[in-house]
Amino acid sequence: MNPNPAANPSVALQASPPASPTRILVVDDNEAIRAFLSHFFRLEELPVEMFSSPYAALERFLAAPQDYSMLLTDCEMPGMSGLELANRIRRARADLPMVLFSTSVTVLGPKQFLSAGFAAALPKPVALEKLRAAIRGVLDTDVSPASDTQPQLCTTPA
Repeated sequence: MNPNPAANPSVALQASPPASPTRILVVDDNEAIRAFLSHFFRLEELPVEMFSSPYAALERFLAAPQDYSMLLTDCEMPGMSGLELANRIRRARADLPMVLFSTSVTVLGPKQFLSAGFAAALPKPVALEKLRAAIRGVLDTDVSPASDTQPQLCTTPA
């Protein structure tokens, strides 16, 4: 095996962060989940911006859509679901990869969310290796934009 990471892309993927990540936009209304993800991204040496409110995240994103390399969102949040947030962000920047991280994936399975345009759909709880592999895989892969017409998969609690 050639020890040069450039000669072996799988070694490069495991050994170093993506070539030029900007920031990962993370949206989850659960403070403990945000703390977990903040710690995870710090260990992975990936820049991240955390929001508890999908409205605040959307406002920040729309101010500078090119500042972000990925969206990681919960599904069920007060006022706006993760699916609705993803649809609004997709209107501003169709090429942004999006990952859903939610108990809804545990209940409904990932297939429906992948069909709705998410590059990955992860259940809560998730093994760290699975989370790492999904994030790295999404950051290193171009995704196709999805349609705005998608099924109602997430709820927005009052």
